[in-house]
Amino acid sequence: MKRPEQPRSHKYRQLLFVLILVFSVSPFLQSGIGRIVTTLLLLYTIMVIIYSFTLPKLQLYLYIVIAVMAACLEVCASLGWIPRLNQTFAVISQVIFAAYLSGAAYWIGRDIFRTPKVTLDTVRGGISVYMLIGFVWALLYGIVSTLDPYAFSKPLVQQHSFLKALHFSFTTLTTLGYGDIVPVSEIALILTNLEAIIGQMYVTVFIAIVVGGYLLQQR
Repeated sequence: MKRPEQPRSHKYRQLLFVLILVFSVSPFLQSGIGRIVTTLLLLYTIMVIIYSFTLPKLQLYLYIVIAVMAACLEVCASLGWIPRLNQTFAVISQVIFAAYLSGAAYWIGRDIFRTPKVTLDTVRGGISVYMLIGFVWALLYGIVSTLDPYAFSKPLVQQHSFLKALHFSFTTLTTLGYGDIVPVSEIALILTNLEAIIGQMYVTVFIAIVVGGYLLQQR
């Protein structure tokens, strides 16, 4: 028996709200208990994403278990329970979270690009995808910075805080380029270039779809 789908008119409302909440509170939750709260908010975001799709029960439970395991590893790394495995736990959890969020961005993007009618929820979904791209790249930058502290001009991850990684990701995504942090290593350069290109292309295509759909509905 399949779970009933959420109403199409409100499918992405909760996801967008949670993403904005995580983005807004992240500056105040930088280390210790704050980092754990951030991890739990990210886990809740993933749960919202998982439940926004109709999945077989076994697959649903598998995704939930993997997400919870990733959150537990991140909490272990934040609290330093096993110091020699802190970096390993942090990287594994970041990889899992990045995989979940990038998969969500792909499926939601495919859904809104194929929608026959532009609605308010289409706009919510489009904004959610844009924010998901920023979060995914923040995690990727965090992984790179964890493995190579000299990949950027300044360390992006300090005391398990991803605030600088998030800041750098969204300044790159929006091509603001404050210049306070710059990529140094080859992989960091490639990632920043990819994020800037994807960010600009996505905004262009999404606006074209919204405007085109609106004009078509008016006709």
